[in-house]
Amino acid sequence: MKRNNTDVSEIKTLLIITAIIILVVIGLYYFTESSLSKKKAKEENKVPEISYKETIIGNIFNLPLKEYYIVAYNKEADNAASYESIYNTYSNKEDALPVYIVDLSLNFNSFVISEISNKKPNNASEVAIKEAALILIKDGKVSQYFESIEKMEKALK
Repeated sequence: MKRNNTDVSEIKTLLIITAIIILVVIGLYYFTESSLSKKKAKEENKVPEISYKETIIGNIFNLPLKEYYIVAYNKEADNAASYESIYNTYSNKEDALPVYIVDLSLNFNSFVISEISNKKPNNASEVAIKEAALILIKDGKVSQYFESIEKMEKALK
């Protein structure tokens, strides 16, 4: 009889442990399901941000403005902070024209990097930039083109 009591006791213990494990698994399932649905709801409420200061090289002649500057440089270069400083200083002026940045470190912009610059391109496929450039575009055409930091600073003063 002791054996039957021991067997019954072991079966009860086994059933209790199994029930606890099942309850923990169900609890974890509902916990992860609710946290994932909250995360999904947050992602659905996000509005994509549109950058009004950056563009790609393929769009520089198609922007909906009559006159604007393009600052094209490699944002990963050692002197990137200098170009950013020039941009920020000019943008804070009251009478500043709009300025758009083209990051030449991005793959879809890097095709314009060249040994020889084209200072009068007519379209995006003709753009060739040595290292960096400041381009003034009027009525969809290149009006002025500057390459050195000093010339850029002087043009934007």
